[in-house]
Amino acid sequence: MRAAFLTDQRRFELREVPLPTAGPGEVLIDVHACGICGSDVHFFVGGSPTPRVCPGHEIAGRIVTDGAGLRAGDPVVVEPLRSCGTCASCRAGDPNLCPQLEILGSRLPGGFAESVVVPATSIHSVPRDLDLDLAILAEPLAVAVHAVGLAERAPGRTVLVLGGGTIGLLTVFVAARAGAAVTIAVRHEHQRQAALRLGATRVVPGDRTGILDAAATQAPDVVFEAVGGRSDTLDLALRAVRPGGTIVTLGLFTQSIVLHPIRFLAKEVHLVSSMMYSRKGRVADFVAAIDLLSCGREELATLITHHVPLAAIEEGFTLASDKSSGAIKVRVDVG
Repeated sequence: MRAAFLTDQRRFELREVPLPTAGPGEVLIDVHACGICGSDVHFFVGGSPTPRVCPGHEIAGRIVTDGAGLRAGDPVVVEPLRSCGTCASCRAGDPNLCPQLEILGSRLPGGFAESVVVPATSIHSVPRDLDLDLAILAEPLAVAVHAVGLAERAPGRTVLVLGGGTIGLLTVFVAARAGAAVTIAVRHEHQRQAALRLGATRVVPGDRTGILDAAATQAPDVVFEAVGGRSDTLDLALRAVRPGGTIVTLGLFTQSIVLHPIRFLAKEVHLVSSMMYSRKGRVADFVAAIDLLSCGREELATLITHHVPLAAIEEGFTLASDKSSGAIKVRVDVG
């Protein structure tokens, strides 16, 4: 089968590799498509160590053989976590916090390949009327569901989202659906338009002035930081949030974070990091994401701005790493 490997900064190589075999407790998936995540882009541009395996964790595909209560050909999405299942975190419904956690596309072979083996516990059925091209959004949408849940969402809460990438925009969608009044700070016009479609009540410029001016008008109860990298957006979030408010970090920072110590102390804010998704509570984050995707498919479909075949994966990553290209979510079509 074909699988893509990142061999150097901004360099992919398509290789013929043996078809993987599912072992006990595993399922073989024929990959239909896999989305390019911001963390994948960090690998591509050299911001994070290059994985030694085939990357890709926003996976939609079909079951190859009967298993995990499903039949061959059934459409599924993958929750790309392999955890021990026995530690305190796993027993509490937090496999994302397992000390032995491994993530598909990072330490385990991922979805930029024609087939992938995944834990049977990672499989989620997709409604048959939900297009698998769209189903790749289930994984990043679950990230947003988890983050909004950590902020103890409540109707009427004022929210500021920093960052107009996929995660920031999906956070707008989830928070707005939960009844919050959402402002988002973005840098590009196509991100502004997407945010308004997804329920933002206000869109402001994504620079320091735009963010602080927005906060001066109304300091938000919750700020979601969805930029990361080498930005100073966490300190901006601290400046913007109301005293006693909450900051939830989703961005993957690639350097040490700096916060103004007196402001951090004086504001008595709640600073929360959000790690992927969990399974505790009334509904697991991934299941909630699939439900939201089914209900909001028309609005959410507009986030997939580009798609490329597996053979052109390098071109897809180049698009995804350049937001001025108009890219939001780039999908790699495999099957």
